[in-house]
Amino acid sequence: MTGPILTENIFFHEPSLQLKVVKRDPELPFRLHSHEFNELVIVTRGAGTHFSKNGEFQLGEGSVFFILPGVQHGYKDVQDLALYNILIGETMLAHNFLDLSEIPGFNSFFKADETIPTLLLNPTQLSEVIPILENMEKESNDQSFGSGSKTLAYSYLLNLIVLLSRFYDETPRENNQMAHRLWNVMAFMEKNKNRSLTTGDLTGIANMSTSTLNRYFKLATGLSPIEFHLHKRIAYACALIQKRGLSITEVAEATGFADPNYFSRQFRKVMDTTPKDYQKIFTSRFN
Repeated sequence: MTGPILTENIFFHEPSLQLKVVKRDPELPFRLHSHEFNELVIVTRGAGTHFSKNGEFQLGEGSVFFILPGVQHGYKDVQDLALYNILIGETMLAHNFLDLSEIPGFNSFFKADETIPTLLLNPTQLSEVIPILENMEKESNDQSFGSGSKTLAYSYLLNLIVLLSRFYDETPRENNQMAHRLWNVMAFMEKNKNRSLTTGDLTGIANMSTSTLNRYFKLATGLSPIEFHLHKRIAYACALIQKRGLSITEVAEATGFADPNYFSRQFRKVMDTTPKDYQKIFTSRFN
């Protein structure tokens, strides 16, 4: 079954700048579809499943992939999924900018035929990419005359393309092949922020040994799988505290900590403050 085709005129209202940054927070399930333009997707939070006629893969924080015009794809099983869609007209990548085509990662990632190239950014890399996305979104939406916004938006796009191409080149090929397995693990963690997980739980999902999982996870995120999941649970606890209405004990229980004192120690390890002091920040702002 062929899905709808998203056309260029829906998104590109400025002929000289076929570039649109769309922040989807949250991203909703999206049926199979295609578009007349290129689409670069960067996931900043949550989990979900990306699917196409050639298969599917799990999405998590730091997932990056590139969709060529005409490729059918969609999203399902989304859980608090947030991402940036960078829509790029075909002419925007047609020019031979100096040595851009000489970067191996550019040819492998942005010029791949029939496949959907993928990349997993670690937290440091993602933090470097997000400000570029925010600035590109701001400048591409600026309609004021004579401000140089279109040129600046284009420069941010080139900056992003070079940066991602370098990240792709710096990532060992074997690790690139492991990216989907790591995404599966991260998606599993996202669905289980309300409880602790064992290394055995994660090696089963990844279908790899403990030493291999630890090595590749550390390479991708800078943390061990258990440490990364702890950070996820504490981030979830922060979100619950910010919503207010729950006691610290209730927040601890909701994030899978049976002992509030142990929860407090782990919270302080990650956030460098206690849950109660963190709670005071938000309650004092509204009182």
